Amino acid sequence: MKGISPESVYNFLKGMRYPAKKDELIGQAKKNNADRNVLAALETLPDKEYKSQEDVIKVGSELYHEWTNILFFILFLSL
Repeated sequence: MKGISPESVYNFLKGMRYPAKKDELIGQAKKNNADRNVLAALETLPDKEYKSQEDVIKVGSELYHEWTNILFFILFLSL
């Protein structure tokens, strides 16, 4: 999705303690008043435990590039 930067994701995940599961990331983003695009992007992440914010960004970026290549609706993060 356009307009989602790593910095915005970092801001909405402030206060997150890692490791964290996907639902915890979404909950923290909601607490930090994330907009619907960021929440939608986080929803597309695989259900797994993330070790750090960098891990979230890396997985999101990989998904973004994979989905772009197969012409699906894109998630978040243009790193």
